[in-house]
Amino acid sequence: MKTTDEVTSGSRGGRPMSSSGGQRLFVAALAALALGPGCGPTFDPASLIETTRVLGARVTAGTDAPSRATPLPGETASVSWLVSGPTPPGRQGWAFALCQPALPGDLTCGGVPYAVYQGSDPQPALTLTMPDAGVLGAATSVLLYGRICDGAAPTFDAQSGLPGCAAGAPGTTAAVSIALGGPDTVNHNPTADRGLTFDGQDWPAPDGGDPCATGPLVTAGTKAHLVGLATAGSDRERYTLPFGDPPVATPRREALQLSPFSTRGKFQNAFAFVDAADPSDAPVAQMKWDAPDAKDVAAPVAITFTFVVRDDRGGSDWTTRSACLTP
Repeated sequence: MKTTDEVTSGSRGGRPMSSSGGQRLFVAALAALALGPGCGPTFDPASLIETTRVLGARVTAGTDAPSRATPLPGETASVSWLVSGPTPPGRQGWAFALCQPALPGDLTCGGVPYAVYQGSDPQPALTLTMPDAGVLGAATSVLLYGRICDGAAPTFDAQSGLPGCAAGAPGTTAAVSIALGGPDTVNHNPTADRGLTFDGQDWPAPDGGDPCATGPLVTAGTKAHLVGLATAGSDRERYTLPFGDPPVATPRREALQLSPFSTRGKFQNAFAFVDAADPSDAPVAQMKWDAPDAKDVAAPVAITFTFVVRDDRGGSDWTTRSACLTP
C-alpha cells in the first residue's frame, strides 16, 4: 500500500497524510520528477494507480447540505478514507487515534489520545465524537492519526496508545487535521460530481456494468484526451481571515485543487486548479490524459479514473469514472 499526493508518490512505511495549515496535503517519500533523457530514471507519474494507495480523506459533520467539514466541540462527525488500486481493494484493517498533535502542524500525537477506533473495510470509515470545549481549551483543531494495514490486523501500542499493524506488517500511516467549527470557522466540503466530460462528450458515473460494453472506448497509443470536470461557484466559499498588524478581518475566497488518477495511462499534470478569483458561476477544470502505448495493450481492459477535489481550508470530495482501453 502506498501513500500519495497530487505531486508525488510515496513508499510503504509510514509517511503521513494530513491537512495541516488549513489544507489537506498528502506528504510522501519519493518525488515523482520526470527527468530529461540521460539525466536518470523516469518515475511513474503520481496519477498512475499501480498499487493500493490512500488518495484522500473526507470529514463530514452534522446534516448540512453540502456537508460540513468543521465539526463543533462535542459534535459527532464521520471520516472516510479513499483507498484505490489497480483492482477494487479488499478489506483493509485500520486503527486510528484522535489526539492533539505534538506541535502545531505536526502529524503525530503529542499525548494520550482522546479516543481510539479500529475496524476492517475496503474503504475505511469511522464515526467520532469531538472533545467538548472544556477538554479542548484553546485548541483550534484535532488530529486523527492512524494506520491502514496491508493484510494484517491493526494494533494499539500499550504505552502510547498509538496505532500500528500486528507483527510489524506493512501498511500506510495516514493522518488528517480536523478544524474545529465555530461562528467564524464554518467550512463545507466541495462537491466533486457536478459533471464530467471526456473529449467533449458527457461522461456519466459508472453503473456497475462493463465499461467495454458502455464506453467510452479509448485506443491505446492515443494522447491528450481532454477531461473536463465541472465545479460551481458555491464550492469556493467566502470567509474572512485576520491579516496585518494589528489583525484586520480581511475577505477571502477559497480556491479548488483537483487531483486526477487512473489505473492505466497518465495525466499530463498532477493538478488542475480553479482560482479563487475566477468569477464564473460554473467553471470547468480541464486535464489531459494519455493512453498507454499500443505495445502494452493486448486486449480490451477497463480503466478506473478517480478525481479528488479539495478546497484550501480542509474540505474534500471525490468521484470516479470508467472507460475501456482497446488495442
